[in-house]
Amino acid sequence: MSTSPASIPTRIGRRLALREHRWFWTVFALLLVPIVVWYFARLGEGWLPQGDDAMIAIRAHDAWSGHWPLVGMRSTSDQTVEGVYAYHPGPLEFYVIGLPYLLSGWHVWGLLLGCALVTAAFVGVSLWSGYRAAGRPGLLAMAGATITLYGLFGSVLVLPWNPWPTVFGLLASLAVAWRMLLGHRGLWPLFMICVSWTGQAHLGVTPIVGLLGVWMLLLTIRRWWRGFRSRPGEVGRTLLVAFVCWLGPIVEALTYSPNNVGEIAALTTAEKTQDTSVADSWIHVTHMVFPWVRHWRDGGQLTYPAVGLLVLGVVAVAWRSRDRRRRRRIDRDVDIATSAVVVGLFAVAATFWAGTRTGGDLRIVYLDFTMAGPVFFTAALALWGFHRVRLRLERRGAGADRIRGFTVAAAAAAVLLPILGTLAGSASVRTFVEAGNEVNAEQARLVVDEVVPALSEAPYADLPVEVEGVGFTAWGSVGPAVSHRLVVEGRPVYYESWWPKSADDDHRRPRDIEGTRVVVRLEERAGGASWEEPAEPVDETLTFPLLTDEDGGEIRVLLSVRGD
Repeated sequence: MSTSPASIPTRIGRRLALREHRWFWTVFALLLVPIVVWYFARLGEGWLPQGDDAMIAIRAHDAWSGHWPLVGMRSTSDQTVEGVYAYHPGPLEFYVIGLPYLLSGWHVWGLLLGCALVTAAFVGVSLWSGYRAAGRPGLLAMAGATITLYGLFGSVLVLPWNPWPTVFGLLASLAVAWRMLLGHRGLWPLFMICVSWTGQAHLGVTPIVGLLGVWMLLLTIRRWWRGFRSRPGEVGRTLLVAFVCWLGPIVEALTYSPNNVGEIAALTTAEKTQDTSVADSWIHVTHMVFPWVRHWRDGGQLTYPAVGLLVLGVVAVAWRSRDRRRRRRIDRDVDIATSAVVVGLFAVAATFWAGTRTGGDLRIVYLDFTMAGPVFFTAALALWGFHRVRLRLERRGAGADRIRGFTVAAAAAAVLLPILGTLAGSASVRTFVEAGNEVNAEQARLVVDEVVPALSEAPYADLPVEVEGVGFTAWGSVGPAVSHRLVVEGRPVYYESWWPKSADDDHRRPRDIEGTRVVVRLEERAGGASWEEPAEPVDETLTFPLLTDEDGGEIRVLLSVRGD
């Protein structure tokens, strides 16, 4: 049986009524538990924004306080292509997580709540899409994919750093695309939200959802040409959603020169400072397809079980193509699962292509943020395998009890195997968790809790604050934390940027300060090194231990009042 619009199963209603969809709501509720636990765990440990998290928090504050971000975070494009300064494509994350942040009175719990709600929403979209596409087996397949991603990424999924929101945004995009491939109507607005969110957050994911969007558009045009019409008003709603999601980048493209579209184009087409070979990209993708035994990853070798899974996926698609050519009857559930495998193979292929464009070095690790693609593929392949075995049992005349037993065992495996995999010591679990996040937050808290109160006293109170500094930890981590705390307390904060192009955060440049200001300069030294004499007169010096240096390194904060 084909997956033409006429063949789409209608046994699952569209309403989300609890009594009609107890399986969905039960699984969804259970999978919300880790998100809730991570949320309160982060609050309980006293997490506060530092480094990139703090910069995102400042942009989220700006989004709802009159300084509207137009593009996303700054990328590392200048390290990939010399002279190219591209931002991640869009600011959607700032506005979405910024609203709970605003409603909380700019407390950290509101910022983390926004991140947690976004993750929960995309988990729900993924589960519902699997359920609508393939019933309970599809629901459990997406549950297995969700558990796998939970195990691989852990509690960072409730933090604001821009790669983390792409994880479940990509899974939801693929799950919705699966339904669209099956011919389900009315999904374009939701699909546009998913791919816009995911594509805007990080340039490493943008090519994948971009190619996915092009594929779905061409499929829609082809079906329209053949007489399959969308729901009334769907085109208008989709265009409206696209306009709202991409309004910031559109305004930026029209008002800045050079604009971010041109910078991204230059990044895409220019010769990289270091190329990633096709072989390196292929090897890394196999690590992603089979992350459970990290022996091959640690050795930089091809992960052979992944190759077997990919070959099996190709066989699944070829099997259906052969049956169609020979006009054989295709089991509906097998057909639906094979469509999911097609989407999964597409995601893996797009990830491989994106890997060849990373520019080498550690940037190929950015592919790991697209882990949802290979995970979706594995879940789809498991669903296909389940239906193939079930069909074989039925054709051999297996009794109802035996088929029921197999189904129960498969359902248990869909949930338990990902859990066991994430607990296995040999797996790549938590490879992507920021190992230094906790110590960086502790370092930032140590400085912020003393420096910010000092700035509320004379002679620094009520003055604009210019934050400057040097050092990976002092300037890259603690500096943004200090700036963020001052911003949410209502102080006008300015800091310099090495970014040479005009940007939507230019209102925070020190050149705009008029009159007297207080300068907060952060520096660091390794243990055994000595401090240099300050270049400018200093009113007060605060010194803190550098927690990442076991040899007695320090961070010092120089406070001084300066005029024009």
